[in-house]
Amino acid sequence: MNELLRQTVHLLMGVIGAGLLLLLDDRWAFILASAALVAQFLVCDAITRGYDVPVVSRALDETERQERVPLKGGIAYAAGALLCLAVFGREYTAVGLVTVGVLDSVSTLSGLRFGRHFLRGEKSLEGTAAGVAVAALALAFLIPWWAAVVAAGIAGVVEVCSPVDDNLVVQVGVCMVLAGMGL
Repeated sequence: MNELLRQTVHLLMGVIGAGLLLLLDDRWAFILASAALVAQFLVCDAITRGYDVPVVSRALDETERQERVPLKGGIAYAAGALLCLAVFGREYTAVGLVTVGVLDSVSTLSGLRFGRHFLRGEKSLEGTAAGVAVAALALAFLIPWWAAVVAAGIAGVVEVCSPVDDNLVVQVGVCMVLAGMGL
């Protein structure tokens, strides 16, 4: 598994997913997220049953952690997007997707390189701080800068503390923060 490639895919899925949601109307955004969830579940099911899915199996060999359920993160990502779309709408969901994509990828890569002070498991203070800072910068293009700082900071805490897959809870947490701030 190539961690740099894995995190690049993670980052791109967050940014591209957010862009697509903002381009589509509510109905098509919901259809896209639903289709992504179902497709990933079907591929996961096929792979766990021992089938080789052309192209996808090879891509997963390069980007998935071997001890994990195939596409577990992608399934959580799509489920979180669906929940956020249903409860909060496209704009909040797009901010949540950018946050999880940027925060997680930057935190992981920075933590691997510079992490010295570990907060929980393999989550480091250095990685989390870098992820929060870069996520806040990215979010400042979508929401007011002060809200970007608050949302990214809370997302960093959620990512470190939550026992649930961060691809799900970071998005939902960010949407809840945005709703709480009345943006």
